[in-house]
Amino acid sequence: MQHSAAAWLVEIALALRVFGPDVIRGCRRLLTAGVRIGIAQLTGARTPARTPEPQREAS
Repeated sequence: MQHSAAAWLVEIALALRVFGPDVIRGCRRLLTAGVRIGIAQLTGARTPARTPEPQREAS
């Protein structure tokens, strides 16, 4: 079965029209989740490292 160039363009345009909004919405959700995870890791990594207390000699 052979397709002309016009038929391929119509099929591609139809696929973009049908699936385009869902793809864009999915990408936005992934980017939003990535930003949330990135912010959580940055704020979690900013806590200062705890220095060990000197050991006290028992009397």
